[in-house]
Amino acid sequence: MPRASIGCLLRGELRKIIFQRTNWVLPVAAFGLGILAATAAGDTAPSGLNSFQLALDTYRAFAAAAIGVMMVGTSAQLVAAEYQWATVRVVTGRGVGRLRLLSAKLAAVLLVAVPLLVLLGGAGAADVAVRAAAGSTPAVWSEVWLSAIVVAMSAVVCAVLGAAAGAVGRSITFALAVVAGFFPADNILGYVLPIIQNATQEQFWANATTYLLGPTLNHLPAVLIGRPAAELVVPGLPIGLAHSLVVIAGYTALLVIAAAIVTSRRDITS
Repeated sequence: MPRASIGCLLRGELRKIIFQRTNWVLPVAAFGLGILAATAAGDTAPSGLNSFQLALDTYRAFAAAAIGVMMVGTSAQLVAAEYQWATVRVVTGRGVGRLRLLSAKLAAVLLVAVPLLVLLGGAGAADVAVRAAAGSTPAVWSEVWLSAIVVAMSAVVCAVLGAAAGAVGRSITFALAVVAGFFPADNILGYVLPIIQNATQEQFWANATTYLLGPTLNHLPAVLIGRPAAELVVPGLPIGLAHSLVVIAGYTALLVIAAAIVTSRRDITS
């Protein structure tokens, strides 16, 4: 029996994303969480930001949270559902390798991210331009492009996180519970560890915050743009661009490796 082409696999995974009803509620959740993130970023914005900078920072927080919810939820459900509904046995029985199937699922999720990023980018450019003009502040488009890169990076990380949770848990409920709790727990640690450091005077706790994924992603815009930004929880110590990229790449690689190992080695008969 001939193996399905990668194009055929991608089309199949895209159809699953579109017709899986649980994905239809994700835009509502994404919008709601995005509004919360933007509000929190605005409330914690440093003094001295002009109208353009505040508009850019709050919209970036909205876009990163919204696309993150879409990617992590879609990816987790797409991978986990294959095992929960036992359809993976049918697909692999037709000669499709497990890792090939996982790659097709992740590629499909990232393809879905492209039009979403374009939509968010267009809406963001218009929103920031209008709000900057209302405050008589010129837009700095280099900062807009750097912010777009940060949002795109967040989308990729969240897609990989969802795929890893789905591959490990093999249950939609488990995968969604993991991805729903990962970044809140990560950010809570970023808040709690400096408190422990202040109480114990042990530098280890502050150093540990610089290796947390959520705070590192939160702080990346300020590192890239080179100015104070409206951020949520950030690392307890100053970090540079190289350190930030290594931390983000390290988490992404570990998640990909974990998903690949579990997918290739665990039994799929149940």
